[in-house]
Amino acid sequence: MRSFIGKILLIVNGILALWLILTYLSVFISPATSWVFAFIGMSYPFVLAANILFVLFWIVFRKWYFIFSLLCIILGWNSLLRFFQVQVKRRVPVQTENSIRILTYNVRLFNYYLWHKDTSTWQNIIDYIHDEKPDIVCFQEFITLPGGSHDLANLKKKLSEFSYTHVNYTDRVPGKMNFGMATFSRYPIINKERIDFEKSLNGSICSDIVKGTDTFRIYNCHLQSIRLRKDYNDLLDSLFFNYSEKQLDDLKDLSVRMRQAFIQRAGQADKLTSHIRSSPYPVIVCGDFNDTPVSYVYNKFSRLLKDAFIEAGSGTGTTFRGNFPYVRIDYLF
Repeated sequence: MRSFIGKILLIVNGILALWLILTYLSVFISPATSWVFAFIGMSYPFVLAANILFVLFWIVFRKWYFIFSLLCIILGWNSLLRFFQVQVKRRVPVQTENSIRILTYNVRLFNYYLWHKDTSTWQNIIDYIHDEKPDIVCFQEFITLPGGSHDLANLKKKLSEFSYTHVNYTDRVPGKMNFGMATFSRYPIINKERIDFEKSLNGSICSDIVKGTDTFRIYNCHLQSIRLRKDYNDLLDSLFFNYSEKQLDDLKDLSVRMRQAFIQRAGQADKLTSHIRSSPYPVIVCGDFNDTPVSYVYNKFSRLLKDAFIEAGSGTGTTFRGNFPYVRIDYLF
């Protein structure tokens, strides 16, 4: 019996080791070509954790089988570093005359729909920006409410130190709400451009900014959202405890939404990276990419630019906190 269980565990270990290899390959395959690999890539943290457990398990029982998972983990060392960084000697940024401080922030509509009960989110975010003292702020899921205290004119007044702005709305509800993204800068913006995404409320803008004798281009990006319904929170909370017909229908709908978002983001990443290659100036790209570090989208940008988290970050770099396991989906390249 013990031998039989050992063989079953070895087979499971082999499947998980191969699955881990597939997550590494998934970043090279566009979801537009094969969306299945997008889901495989998203499973990376869970499959990695399972392989680590198998390494420890076989070592405890003094079996050489641990080498299967260990070699697969080492093979994907770069993928691991995208998720977790340890800086042996933390580099403290030194502010110099040539430095710029950039803040990228998905403000989630300034909590317009009161996902959290705190009604002071708008002011808290403004206070946070004042405390951090960035030179450039890139907002995603940015909204203004015409005719009220949260309109664009009042926000500019609150952030008056940013003399230059580039605001682009991808959706408007007349007299009620404007939705899009915005870049606020202490330095002159000499050129503004919008990069539209087909059949999407998401989008990107690029702003050519001058500091002294230097000109650089800032891309403020918001790639395709899954657009989860509010009741999906209940689904994620109860998924492991109650399998009902409604839950299965919701799960099916969620998977369809995710598949479509994966495909759209792939096309958006292709369009953006092509645009970046044509830039006549040095480039900084930031924003909400809605994809994990083991994904086709991330790979498109990381092959072209340097990920600031890998260069100087520490820990997990988590940017999204919700019912789903905490992940890094916002980047600065």
